[in-house]
Amino acid sequence: MKRKENSAHSAPPLNRPRGKRKALAELPKSNGLNMNHDSAPRPSKPRTRSAARAEAEAEAAMKRRKAGDAARWPMDTRQPDAEAAVAPYVGDIDRYLRSLEVEPLRRPSHSYFQDIQKNICPKMRAILVDWLVEVAEEFKLHAETLHLAVSYVDRFLTMNVVARNKLQLLGVTALLVAAKYEEIESSKMKVVKMETDLLKSLSFQIGGPTVTTFLRQFIASCRGGNSASRGKLEFVCSYLAELSLLDYDCISYLPSVVAAACLFVARFIIHPKTRPWNLSLEQSTGYRVFDLQKSIYVIHELQLTIRCPNQVAIREKYKDPKFGCVSTMVSPREIPTSFLEGCHK
Repeated sequence: MKRKENSAHSAPPLNRPRGKRKALAELPKSNGLNMNHDSAPRPSKPRTRSAARAEAEAEAAMKRRKAGDAARWPMDTRQPDAEAAVAPYVGDIDRYLRSLEVEPLRRPSHSYFQDIQKNICPKMRAILVDWLVEVAEEFKLHAETLHLAVSYVDRFLTMNVVARNKLQLLGVTALLVAAKYEEIESSKMKVVKMETDLLKSLSFQIGGPTVTTFLRQFIASCRGGNSASRGKLEFVCSYLAELSLLDYDCISYLPSVVAAACLFVARFIIHPKTRPWNLSLEQSTGYRVFDLQKSIYVIHELQLTIRCPNQVAIREKYKDPKFGCVSTMVSPREIPTSFLEGCHK
């Protein structure tokens, strides 16, 4: 589960005044800072939020290799001990995340192309996201970083007119800020000014739940099946969640709604003759099938390449055996009407 933004630092005394947060460009220069702009990023070793997290992931990866496990779910960075530790607080955590996802500062407008933007369109946004997926894959960034970056882009475009030739700069800057929050990647000075503008527009609200946040919870609530079938479900859900980033229509839905729709479609793809939703999932996600119908159709059309057919980075990524080749899976073109009706036990 995502830690709070200041969890890596000890809490300040209550009587100590806290300074106003600033973007990188507003900070004074210091001889102690590493300002080597020519140093190339190292794709194979992304820095995580703390050394402890990196060591924990490395140790877990070693254990999985020794046990002959398949590649881990790309959005899953938790450890079994951590899951057990937060188990008593799952309800509180879920309520907190649900409250965050509806905060106005964290929600983009679904009409910003009509109301704000004059020089760019949804197709250009899809091309940008497709490119960001390739960059994130090249530098081995976490899935959460990618989802946060796209959220930042949408929120910035909600408030600021952006020229066509600045859209890619906005995208890479959003990825930089997301990596600093999620992975602490080093910066390039050519994007410092855009970083300042982006952080000010976001009011420094760079945390918050994404589709992957809720998918982790929802999949954890799924019972039954062996480790292989569960692994396939995780990969298909991850694939569909990344496809949802391409489509402008998806920002009109809450992240938890998109996550639930991804889970529905993933279960339908894997078992097309079995009802994908049941009372258990309705209770764990908080959504009835009726609540998800429109978002289910969008996710299904993305999987069928009816939507965004020319953006191939995500589909190529998930053709890799380490992701179970899930983008090559074929599903029926129609979801039976009975599957979209009220669920049964």
